[in-house]
This record gives sequence, C-alpha cells and structure tokens, in this order.
Amino acid sequence: MSRSLPTSPTDVGVEEIPTLEASVRDAARTAVGISGDITIPKWKVAVPSSARRRVLGLSLVNASVALPLTTLLLLSPEIARDNNWTTTTVGGTIIAAAILAGLVGAPLSDRVPFNRRTAASVIFAVNSAVFALLMNLIPAFGWFLLVALARGVLFGLGAPIWRTLAFDSTVPEARARAIARTHMGTLIGSALGGACAWIAIAGIDIGAGQALLLSGILAVVLSLGSLLLTETKIGGAEPDRLRRAMGQVDDPVAGLRPSWSESTLRVRSIPTVKFALTSYVAIGWCAGAALIVPVIRLAQARELKEGTAALVITIASAVAFLTLYLVARGLEKSVRRSPEALAAVIPLGLIIGFAGLLLIGLVRPVISPQLALATIGGFLAWVALDITMLSVIQPEDRPTAVGISLFSAIGGSLLALLVISALSSLIGGSAAYAVAFAVASLPMILFWRRSKKLIRAVGPDLDARLGVDDETQDFDEAVAESGAVPVLSARNIDFAYGSVQVLFDVSMRINEGEMVALLGPNGVGKTTLLRVLSGLESPQAGVIRLAGDNVTDINASKRVALGLSQIVGGNAVFGSMTVYENLMMYGFSLGRDRASIKEGIEEAFQVFPKIADRRNQLGSTLSGGEQQMLGLSKALITKPKILVVDEFSLGLAPIVVGELLEMVRQLNARGTAILVVEQSVNVALNLVDRCYFMEKGEIVYEGNAKDLLAQPELVQALSLGGHPNTAESDPVTLAKSGSPA
Repeated sequence: MSRSLPTSPTDVGVEEIPTLEASVRDAARTAVGISGDITIPKWKVAVPSSARRRVLGLSLVNASVALPLTTLLLLSPEIARDNNWTTTTVGGTIIAAAILAGLVGAPLSDRVPFNRRTAASVIFAVNSAVFALLMNLIPAFGWFLLVALARGVLFGLGAPIWRTLAFDSTVPEARARAIARTHMGTLIGSALGGACAWIAIAGIDIGAGQALLLSGILAVVLSLGSLLLTETKIGGAEPDRLRRAMGQVDDPVAGLRPSWSESTLRVRSIPTVKFALTSYVAIGWCAGAALIVPVIRLAQARELKEGTAALVITIASAVAFLTLYLVARGLEKSVRRSPEALAAVIPLGLIIGFAGLLLIGLVRPVISPQLALATIGGFLAWVALDITMLSVIQPEDRPTAVGISLFSAIGGSLLALLVISALSSLIGGSAAYAVAFAVASLPMILFWRRSKKLIRAVGPDLDARLGVDDETQDFDEAVAESGAVPVLSARNIDFAYGSVQVLFDVSMRINEGEMVALLGPNGVGKTTLLRVLSGLESPQAGVIRLAGDNVTDINASKRVALGLSQIVGGNAVFGSMTVYENLMMYGFSLGRDRASIKEGIEEAFQVFPKIADRRNQLGSTLSGGEQQMLGLSKALITKPKILVVDEFSLGLAPIVVGELLEMVRQLNARGTAILVVEQSVNVALNLVDRCYFMEKGEIVYEGNAKDLLAQPELVQALSLGGHPNTAESDPVTLAKSGSPA
C-alpha cells in the first residue's frame, strides 16, 4: 500500500517535508492504538459488547485448556502409582504431547481459513476438553498416550487461533486489557486445576482418576464459552482504521494467504521477532522451572506435605490473576505511549520471574510467595511480548508467528525440565534446589543483552509494517517526483549464497510499458538478480516492489499472481509435454479457468503461427528458436505486468534472433513491461529503452540505450567489465562529461 502524496515536490515546501513525515507517522500509529493519550476509559466504555463477549469466550477457552493440564501435571506421580506405570512414562507422554503441539499442531493451524477461525476455535476447544474428560476412562497406557497426544495436537491447532483472535477482538486502544484478560483465563484454569488435584490428594481423597474426571467435566463446561465467539476479520478493526488514516486503498498483497514457509520467512526476517523468540524461550523456561519442577520435585522429596504442592499452585495462580487484573491498565498506558515503552515491560517481567525462581531455591519449604512472584513476572512478560511481537507483523502472518512462538516457549519449558531435574538429581541433598534454581535464573543474564536490542528494534519495525519507515517514504517521494509508480523496483538489494556475497546494494526500476536491459560480463550477478526479483531467492537486505507493493518476502508463485513472469533461456519448456500442454501449464499458474486459458492460447497461436503449426508436437522436438517462442507465449496467457527474460538469444542464429526481437516488441506494444538479460549488447541496446550495466554484483551504469549506442567506446569498456576506480577514468563520469571513455 502506498500513501496519497503530493503529485510533485513543489506541492510541499522542502522545509515542510519533515513535518509532513512526522504527521503521517503519528496518524499511522494513532490508528493502531499508539496515540500518546494515556487516559484509560472503563472497559465497558472502551470496548463494544460484541468484543467483550469474544474476550470472555477466549478467557474461558484458555481456562478449559489450563485446568486439566494443571491437574494432570500435579497428579502425575499418583497416576503413575495407581496404574503401575513409572513417573518417567507419564512425564514422557506429557512431553511428547507438548512437542507434537509445536511440531504438528501449529503449522496445521496456519492453514485454517481466516473467515473460519471462530468455528475452528469451537471445534478445537470443545474436543480438547472432551479428550481431557476421556483421559482416564480406560486404565491402559495406550489409551492414555493416544488421548494425551490428541490433546497436544488440538492445543497446537487452537492456540495460534485463540491468541490472534484475542489480538483482533477489540479496538487497538484496548488490546492490552483484552489480551491480559484472556491470559487471566489461563490463571483461572491453573487455580481450578490445582484445586482439583488438592481435593484428590488432601481433601476428600477421591483419587487421581476421579480428580481427572472432575477436571475434564469442568473443562467441557468452560470450553462452551467458545460459543460466545463471533467472527472477526483478520486484523480486526486495525486495517480499515489504518487505511482511512493514511488515505490508502485496498492492498492486493494483503489479500493473498501466504504459505507456512513463506510466512515463516517473512516473520523471521523482522528483527523484533528474532529477539522476541528469545523472550518466548525465556518465558517457557520460567514456566517449566516455576510451575512444574519445584512443586513436583519438592513434593517427591517430601519437603512439602502431601497435597501442599497443589495448594501452592492454586494460591500462586490466584495471586497472579489478581495482580494481572490490577496492572492491565498500566500495560494499556504503555501501549498508548510508544512501542518502546511496552517492550520495556518484557525484561521487567522476566526479571521478576527469574527472581522468583532464585528465591524458590533459596527459601524452602515455603514457596507460595516465590512461585506467585515467578508466575506474575512470566505472565506480565507474556502479555507485553504478545502485543509487541504481533504489532510489528502483518495480520495475515500473525498465526504463523504465534505458532513459532508456541514452539519456542515449549522448547524453553522442556529445557528447564531437563536442566533443573538433572542438576537436582546430580547434586542431591539440601543444596540441590538452591544450585538448580540459581542456574535456572542464569538465562536472565543472557536475555538482558537481547532485550535492549528488542526495545531498539520495535519502533522501526512497527513503522515498516505501517508503511511510514524511511524506505517507504523515500519510495513515495520518488513516485511523487516522477509522477508514475514503477511496475518493478528494487532498492539496496544485498544477496549471498552462504558466506559468499553476490549482490551489493543493487537498485533499479522498470516503468510501466518500458523495455529495460540488464547487461554485463558473465558471472557478475545478472541471473542471480533476476532470481531475487522473481522471488526464487530471498535477499539479505533491501526492498522489492511490484507496482508499488512490497513483495520482498512474497514467494515466486504469489508474484506470478501479482503480475510478474520470468522466462529462462533454454529452460522455458517442458520437453515431455506437447506445445498445447505447455501452454495449458502456463495458464494453470493463474488458476483453472479453462475458458480464459484457451482464449489466451488462441491469442498465442495468432501471434506465434509457428508454434500453432506444432501444437501437438513434443516440446523437446522443437528448435531452439521455437522453444523460445513457446516460452514468450507465456506472456500472452498469463498477461503479466512485467516479463523478465533471461538470455533469450543464447545459441540462436541471427535470423531467429531477429524474429524473436520482433515478437518481444509486439508483447511490449500490448502493454507488458520487459526486463531482459542479454549477452549480446548490440541486440539488447537496439531493443530496449534503458539499460543497466553490472560489474562484480553492483550496478555501475544506468542510461538511455540510444545515448549509449552513440558511444561505442563506453559500451566496450562496460562490456569488458572496465570500471576504473578513479573519477577521471570512470566510464560513467566520462559519459556524463561527453569525453571518450
């Protein structure tokens, strides 16, 4: 999306440009809730009733998930004893379910259609609760394992949807309280789960099986809260508010659902997300250390009275619930102040959490206050981290980001389990837990360095997502100056194969209906640049735009749908297919509308009568020139905005090249812009309007083709890779001065 800017630089005075840019950025940030106004209205005033119902529903869903899980964790020793299993077997099953949630559930969740999130939420929540109810129905380990793994997958499927729904459910200004309330549901579930376990062990002694049954019944009841959910579009109210504030039109890129791999690539290229994933590992570590290990291990060591472990979890969860409720308004003020203010809450929460861990090891057997402190810190960081990370990500990529963060948190929890359990078993005695939890607090030191980078990165990343970063503003100013949006543009592109950098700060543009050549000796990076432009490779730095839309992290197939096609010399034909089948394959790249495809094929046959005569002939039997004609016919079927052609005259006779040149001109006359890489400089310069010369991965010359034809010495210097370092002998400088190169 691009903003409505002045049509020429004279519309705005030079001295007004910084003010204009600041006002645009302020408008964009205000649209997503960063207004600077820290006057916080009451919940019922700030949030519509439909949104409040969604938040309540999500809170109940989170409670339904946390309740049976907490009961299962606390009763795992009793479950193992009652069924003659080992504690390791039960613990291993829980760990396997957690791994399955991250590895299988989260990627599959990303495929749920955006307009079916509510229905999916109900299905996943209710079924997860039903499986919890059935967990101890049959006293056989195979059944227990099957149900636990099924619950793990259902949780992995549901969690990314529930968390993105929480982000989308309310107006941006009230997001902090909304997300805090959904996390409070998790704490309610933990408290109820602890209560169920306490009843089984120290209360009325109903046994582990009956306690699991009770927790399952409560989970099913709570899961019905998912029926309160109503459908909301991806991003909620934010995209429409942002478009209105910025004077934008609908974004064609935003309507395309990215694949899991594509979305993962886009998400992980954002600096804030990279640092945030470290924080999710830290939160998972805190959860694994504080909510699982101390209670279970101390109970097994008889340092806690029977049933006290469950009571500790209940008290700690209740205290954390109350604290999170009280600080939610403060979190909302941080959201409204600036993204950096909210990001600063993340290390604060983790410091509190890890301080609680350290105190668990130092002060025993009384651990309720320390555990409450660790829980408060962990949830405080979790709420702030969710908002911070999701705010810098495009709405369509948020489910993927949540799935990745879920996997990171699960990994942190499992790592904490392994490390602390191993240390406590290895050391033994009264000092075991002091040492174990002192070690558990060490990751905070490592995270502290990353947290500073996170705080610095979030502002620029948010501006980039909103389209008010420096690159976008520079692009819009260039468009305003030229009066036209380039059909394809690249800015400051860097690319490397492993540790070998191939492209260095490459920038270029192709205007609508223009023909441009990319020239230079072999091995300077021309084909690599085309692969980057087409989406076959991802740049390490820089921005690629197609008709003004940022497509840097969009894969090749999506770029075809947006209007970019590439023909690779000598590789544009499926040899085992007939000419007609090749043309059908080209058409299928845009869908399966056979009528439109056949219409395009007939048009191709009219323009290229030679391939019409060979429609039933195998592609491998065509001559080199005929294969290139067949490749060029792709443009008549897919009708791209720009056609990228790599080495179309390679190995062909001059008379055939002449025919192909005329066909390229015909395609261009139909409105398709052309970017061609060509070994023959003379062929290229007689075909195109402008040209770029590359040397050693850099653009060393840009100019008009006709002007360059009049300077054969300069052409020769550029073609041979002659690029002297001194300005006096630089061919570009000489060309500008009119001196011979």
